[in-house]
Amino acid sequence: MTKWQRTGYVAMRFVSLLVYIDESPEGRARVALACEIAGLSKSHLIGIAASMPDVPEVDPYAGGAMLGETLGLFRDIAEADVGRARTLFWNVVGEDAGHAEWRGEVGYPSDLVVQAMRAADLVILGRRDPTRCPARSPDPADVLMAAGRPVLIVPPAIATGPVGTPAVIAWKDCREAQRAVAAALPLLNASSVVHVIEVCTAEQADDARRRVEDVAVFLGRHGVVASAKTVKGDGGPRSDQIIAFAEDHGAGLIVAGGYGHARLREWVMGGVTYGLLERSPVCVLLSH
Repeated sequence: MTKWQRTGYVAMRFVSLLVYIDESPEGRARVALACEIAGLSKSHLIGIAASMPDVPEVDPYAGGAMLGETLGLFRDIAEADVGRARTLFWNVVGEDAGHAEWRGEVGYPSDLVVQAMRAADLVILGRRDPTRCPARSPDPADVLMAAGRPVLIVPPAIATGPVGTPAVIAWKDCREAQRAVAAALPLLNASSVVHVIEVCTAEQADDARRRVEDVAVFLGRHGVVASAKTVKGDGGPRSDQIIAFAEDHGAGLIVAGGYGHARLREWVMGGVTYGLLERSPVCVLLSH
């Protein structure tokens, strides 16, 4: 019997998780992390991979049969990419296969992930890699801005995981941060302690202190051990101060609102969101 069952408290939990797979070592570690998070409450785990066939330049004088064979070859290559990801997923899931399923398709990764998120509470993605083709892996910013679910971004090398370690909430008094905290409750319940911080100027410190104390009390009512703290802005990027605080406190998770807006297919991210997406050495949970 857990301490929550003894006290009559029922923690929020993830019922279903979606994790994106690729063939890299980071992809394997990402699935292992997804299995660990799913194990907190026996969540259903959905693995997904996608690959968009490379479209060759079309020679208008080429024969139709030759062009059709070329396109078929590229589709076969894309299907093979998805097949290898499927094998990796089931190899890592192992004995937990009864709580898992696979969804792999030929198509554009970001679009397919957004569509599949209707079946999950949380999606787990790797950080954007500028050297990797977007036809093979989704851009977290694309997914974050287009979907109605929170996104957990996993860095290439996970020194400290988000389960059983300290967590940091980068507070900003807006709906995105409120949604992120609510979405993160299952992980925050699994953290050893949660630090609620707001980076602010000296003039804003009193108001900021009241805000973070409110959030810490809210978390305490959910059974989360939380502290509140204001951090004086140093004039540099606030994302860097948040990351430094997380590293100083041995955190394995940063929770923040995902700020920005879409301009056609170009996502315009806020400074803090962009900094955390690009540079955080620990997992970041964002909600837009």
